[in-house]
Amino acid sequence: MAIDKHEQIRQRAYEIWEAEGRPDGADHRHWLQACDELAGADEHETLQNLLDEDDRDDAALLQGTGESGDFDRPRPRPVQAAKAPVPDIEMTTGEKPFQRKVKKTEGP
Repeated sequence: MAIDKHEQIRQRAYEIWEAEGRPDGADHRHWLQACDELAGADEHETLQNLLDEDDRDDAALLQGTGESGDFDRPRPRPVQAAKAPVPDIEMTTGEKPFQRKVKKTEGP
């Protein structure tokens, strides 16, 4: 019986993998999704149900703080201060730049 269940999960995980375009590195997620589907929604919450519940919790928290939770809405542009004109002069210390002299060496 356990072998049949394992084979059913393996087959369903393979079907999910193929349906998603055979992505690399998603085998664990596919296995868990297959387990959830085969166990039935009444026994276990699926990953999607948990994500949906988390989104509802986040929305409730945002509404409690006065936010709408709509992250795609256009935001007002911040007011920018006027830019000061840049002078066309170069400020220096008055010292001559250091010039390193190369000493001649003997030998190869």
